[in-house]
Amino acid sequence: MPETIGLLILSAAGATTSVTGIGTAVATIEIAGATISAASVVGTAALTAAAIGLQYALNNPNVPKPENGAQPLKQAIPPRIRGYWINRLSGYYMLFVAGGGDSQDMVAFHSGPIEEVLQVYLHDQNVTLVPAPTDGADCLVQAVGADVFLNCVRVQIFYGSDTQNSNGIINAGNTSGIWTTSFAGKGIACLAMVCLRQADPSTFTKRYPQGLPVPSVVAKCAPIWDPRDPAQSRADRSTWQASPNPVLQLIDYLTEADGGMGLDLDEILPPDVLAKWMVEASLCDGLYQSAGWYQFDNSPENVINKILATCDGWLADAGDGTLSLTVGVYREPTDPPITADIIQGYSVKYGVADEESVNQLDVSFTDPSLKYVSSQIDSVRDEVAISASGIVRAKQLDLSWVQDATQAERLGQRALLRTNPEMSGTLVTTLYGMRYLGRRWVKVQFPGVAGLEDCVVEIQDRANIDVLNGRVTFSWQLIDPAALIELQPPVSGGLKFSAATNSQYLALLEDI
Repeated sequence: MPETIGLLILSAAGATTSVTGIGTAVATIEIAGATISAASVVGTAALTAAAIGLQYALNNPNVPKPENGAQPLKQAIPPRIRGYWINRLSGYYMLFVAGGGDSQDMVAFHSGPIEEVLQVYLHDQNVTLVPAPTDGADCLVQAVGADVFLNCVRVQIFYGSDTQNSNGIINAGNTSGIWTTSFAGKGIACLAMVCLRQADPSTFTKRYPQGLPVPSVVAKCAPIWDPRDPAQSRADRSTWQASPNPVLQLIDYLTEADGGMGLDLDEILPPDVLAKWMVEASLCDGLYQSAGWYQFDNSPENVINKILATCDGWLADAGDGTLSLTVGVYREPTDPPITADIIQGYSVKYGVADEESVNQLDVSFTDPSLKYVSSQIDSVRDEVAISASGIVRAKQLDLSWVQDATQAERLGQRALLRTNPEMSGTLVTTLYGMRYLGRRWVKVQFPGVAGLEDCVVEIQDRANIDVLNGRVTFSWQLIDPAALIELQPPVSGGLKFSAATNSQYLALLEDI
């Protein structure tokens, strides 16, 4: 009965076509030219909240800070670690013994394969290995200065393949049988280190001035699939490559069964939707990069929003069981505007209360030049607002998955625009409003309300669909398209974004 009632309301609201099988996943309804999944609107609507990464980053989501990757930890049952693009990782000790006087250590630093190790640190000292640290190579750490680590430290790194055997420089013979060939470490990237004993205490002090070396690596982490690359096969992981592209990282995290959400790619991103996501990926190339790592016990919400924050990403349920993604490159909405004839109610808030306003963002990012620790850029400030109030009201913006100061500043400017909207509120529409599900920017032409006569708003939260009463409720903020376009980075060749060049640049993507 609820399904029947729901369909009658939908029909009255403009549903022109339906497919048999109501109550099943295949049922669809066409409203104002938009195809909507009946299963998502009949009965209880269960839509994923729209996620705006920068907005979430203002709340300091609980994901490990980059400096946590500088020192391995000892824990009986540690969480596994996985990362995207380039990160400094240390992980957890699997072995920590002194066999025959020599120190024998094995550290697991990444779940699943990595692409490449770029650097090795002992303590905070970047060291050189001979030969270079390729997968499974037995390497000698070169001396730092005349004495430190001189001919006494060997390192062997395994890249986490499914066929590896981490029995190498550490084995049963020099660990009193504790470490055997059974400990292959398959699917776990790990680092073995042997530190030779020094009989003379004065020599020991010269070789190990900070005591036992604490290892960490800088690595290109998980290889991920890029659907745009014909050389990569979705079915063959050996063809995948590590990538800084946040859209590709998000696809991987959503669909990865081991350490991600394990969603079915063909359900959430069928070919036509995947093609749209690839446009967003191409927009990110050269503009937005993402690099970070997470623990398997971190909540998916936190990991997703860490990725989204790097590209001012917006993620929402499109209403048909698929996901809609829009990165931080403004595009003029192409849907017809929301007009008075479909608006059943509204609320409007003009500005932000003085005590709630934010006029300065203290932005942190990960600085590779400081050995991959958190650093701050100059605060992003609204000088006009500060001058008017005479008070600085600051808030932290955590962009730990950003490793470029210029990108961090640009994102900080975009976030500051969102913290003090000129107008915000809700719009209650007829069920015609379902055609705007999955839309980030929507035109509004509502002459009855000052400021909404002819404008563009950004949808801020999940749409609330009340099928029985035939209503859809949106939370929104008024935006300034020109201000957003000005904050968009230069395209290749140095072309500066403007209202004119923005459409020119987007047109170039049609050829990608």
